[in-house]
Amino acid sequence: MVIRSRVAKRYALALFEAALAAQKLEVVESDIHLIEQEYRQIAALRKLIDSPVVSNAVKRSVVTELFRDRVDAITFEMLILLIEKNRENYLPGVITYFRELLDEHRGILRADLYSVIPLSESQRQNLKKRLDALTGKNVILTQHIDPSLLGGFRIRIKDTVFDSSLKHQLEKLRESLVRAS
Repeated sequence: MVIRSRVAKRYALALFEAALAAQKLEVVESDIHLIEQEYRQIAALRKLIDSPVVSNAVKRSVVTELFRDRVDAITFEMLILLIEKNRENYLPGVITYFRELLDEHRGILRADLYSVIPLSESQRQNLKKRLDALTGKNVILTQHIDPSLLGGFRIRIKDTVFDSSLKHQLEKLRESLVRAS
C-alpha cells in the first residue's frame, strides 16, 4: 500500500534534490527501481520493513546487508534515515513521489487512457500529439481496457479527467432529461 503524504513527499524531495545536486538522477532512479522490485517481490523484506515490532537495529542491519553495495550512497542514506526516523512505512510513497519529481523535471506527464477496445498506434499517436500540445509536456499514455465505457474513451491526467465516453454522454443526456421534466 502506498502512503501518499506530506512526509513521503518531503523525503522524496530531499532525495531528488540530493541526487540532482550530485548529478546522479539516473543512478538514484535505477536504485529506486531496484529497491521497489525487491520490496514488491520479496515478501519477507516487505514484512520486515512494514513491521512495527521489528527493531530499527534489525531493519538497519538487513537493509545494509541487502543494499549497501548495490545502491549509491545517496539512496542508501535515505533508506537508513527512513528507518532511524521510524518512517520506513513511507518507502512506497517516497518512491512514487520521487518518480513524479523526475517526470516533472524531465517535462513528462503520465496519463491513463481508458477505452472499450485498444486504440490503434496511429490513434494513440494522434491523441498523444493533441495532449502534448494541450499540456505543453511530453505525455506518456498508458492504455487500459474498460468495457463499461460502451464506446469512446476517457483520459485521466493526475486529477483531471477528459471523458468522451458513450457512457458519460448517456449519463449527461439522462440528467438533462430529468431536469427538463
